Amino acid sequence: MTLDNGPAANSEYFRILIADDETAILELFSEILAEEPGGRSPKLSELSSSLFGSPREAAQPGRFELTLAEQGGTAVAQVERALAEDRPFAVAFLDVRMPPGMGGVEAAERIRALDPMVQIVCITAYSDVDPREISARIPPPDKLLYLQKPFDPQEIIQLAWSLAAKWKAECDYIALRQRLESLVEERTSELACANAKLTMEIKAREKVAKLIASAKAEWESTFDSVQDLILILGRDHRVTRLNMSMANRLGLSPRLVAGKPLRDVLKPDVHPGPYYRDILEMCDGSFHTKELSIPGLRGEFLVTASPMLGVAGTLEQTVLVAHDVTQRKGLEARLRQAQKMEAIGTLAGGIAHDFNNILGIIMGFAEMALGSAGDDQILSRRVNHILDACQRARDLIFQILTFSRQSSEEASPLRMGPLVAETMKLLSATLPKNIRIEESIKPGEDWVRADPTQIQQILMNLCSNAAHAMREQGGSLYVGLHVVEYDAHKALAHPELSPGAYARLIVRDTGHGMPPEVIERIFDPFYTTKNPGVGTGMGLSVVHGIVQKYGGAVTVESAPGRGSAFTVHLPLASPGSAAGRRTADADALPPGQGRILAVDDEKALLEMTRDMLTSLGYTVTATDSPAEALKLIAADPAAFDAVFTDQTMPGMTGAELAREILTLRADIPIIMSTGYSDTINPEKAAGLGIREYLLKPVLRRALAEALARALRS
Repeated sequence: MTLDNGPAANSEYFRILIADDETAILELFSEILAEEPGGRSPKLSELSSSLFGSPREAAQPGRFELTLAEQGGTAVAQVERALAEDRPFAVAFLDVRMPPGMGGVEAAERIRALDPMVQIVCITAYSDVDPREISARIPPPDKLLYLQKPFDPQEIIQLAWSLAAKWKAECDYIALRQRLESLVEERTSELACANAKLTMEIKAREKVAKLIASAKAEWESTFDSVQDLILILGRDHRVTRLNMSMANRLGLSPRLVAGKPLRDVLKPDVHPGPYYRDILEMCDGSFHTKELSIPGLRGEFLVTASPMLGVAGTLEQTVLVAHDVTQRKGLEARLRQAQKMEAIGTLAGGIAHDFNNILGIIMGFAEMALGSAGDDQILSRRVNHILDACQRARDLIFQILTFSRQSSEEASPLRMGPLVAETMKLLSATLPKNIRIEESIKPGEDWVRADPTQIQQILMNLCSNAAHAMREQGGSLYVGLHVVEYDAHKALAHPELSPGAYARLIVRDTGHGMPPEVIERIFDPFYTTKNPGVGTGMGLSVVHGIVQKYGGAVTVESAPGRGSAFTVHLPLASPGSAAGRRTADADALPPGQGRILAVDDEKALLEMTRDMLTSLGYTVTATDSPAEALKLIAADPAAFDAVFTDQTMPGMTGAELAREILTLRADIPIIMSTGYSDTINPEKAAGLGIREYLLKPVLRRALAEALARALRS
């Protein structure tokens, strides 16, 4: 049963549950709590105001809605229904004993379990009820009161209003707390989202910072790993940054260089030259590239200047990149020297060809004149002088041909050590007494493929020059021979050599030394610093030619007042034994018998050859035309026993003539002579089928022996 005192506008209803098995008690509660708010006693109103404030400060509850129950079970059911309707009770007055059904204490326990907020008042008329037991069964204590019958109506009103106000305050508190918790949760969620976003932003910034640091480290590593020298200058020409290559070249830490003026770094006062002014002129905001020799950096460089412009387009810094071209310039100089030597060699070979023809004529007729002199001692002496002079001229031509790589000596495997030691024994007897000789010949497998005479010529020429440099003051002559091996890295220091094993011959003196301008031309033929009549200028050029022919290299290091050191590298060869030299009977020439076709475009030389062959016993047909010679063979291939031909002739070379003759008659012996040819050598001649290859001037004995061998074979 539910009672209320009627609706009231803008008023609140507090639901109160009253459970008692006595109807009179229920009616009493209805009369007490159903009184109009305006009919309250002044004492109650004063108490309510003191507890809850004036109506302006806190709204007074308007009315009570009473729900009556005569049994405890009914009261529990009413609470369940109220909660289901979301209209909970504020206060519950429960009689302790309500026979015959559920008592008030049990009902209070169940109601508390259903609604923890409701304010419960246990009413009893008996004094045997223990309040502590009730408090233990119906927690919490602050929501439980104990009222003893009989009670004062005013007391009931006070309890109702006080407990209703307390229930409302607690409900408002819980609602406020829930609202605050909701707000806190919302704000916490917002803060968590903001924090997550901030965390993501921090992580993104950290990632960007790591990328920037990584890019910076990568850039610095790249900057320092560049082998070119890099220098960055500010507008005031002070160094703002440099890479490790530049720091290493300067021999200073980058920290010690950064901030210094360029003048203090390159020190043009100590190392004068136009390079400093050129570098400053390149820092004008434009791109420049120029080759400069920079003594402070010890080399020649291809310098590139690149401007770094600011936001406004003004010059902020200049990046200078110096690429070391010292080695390249050295290679270019060597190339120019090689081209010059090649050109001189070609010229020398041409001169040697003509000169050999002249010498051949002179020596041939001189030999025949000597043979015809008989007992005329004066004539014999004079002809011998002619032959001696021609012999010296022939040796000079031999040196020229050696320089131009056209000498005809046969190369074979030989040991360098014993040959150098033997040659030094001969040289020690000829050198001045004020020159001390030091030898360091290390034993080893120092086999090279060369002609022993030319190896001796290399050593004698180098030692002769060294002795000449020390002829006045004396000094020390060092000769060393070692076997060295260069891998690809070590071979870089010797651009003219390939990786491999070499015999290294060093000839070093303590003489007056040479300036750079002399070193630059030291291997040029006919270049000499000696007085007229002292030297020919061919010694070192011949050394250069021999070494180059054998695939080696010769270098020189010298400075005024510090002596000179020549280093010869010759590639090692497989061990072998040198070919034995042919010897001839000095008393008799091989007798000649047979028909010889002689071909040479030089008429005087052809005449001398014809007379020489005739004097040896041969029947000679001579012609100065290769075409005519070919016609003679074609007319009768068996008409001649051998052919003696020059190589260099107009219209047809000796090699071409030999090829055509052998087509007509494959077994005819052919002997070739030449003063110089860049198209044929003994190996190529043998490959064509030519039996003998002679170098002009051809002496009578050499011709006789060659013809005898050709005819026998």
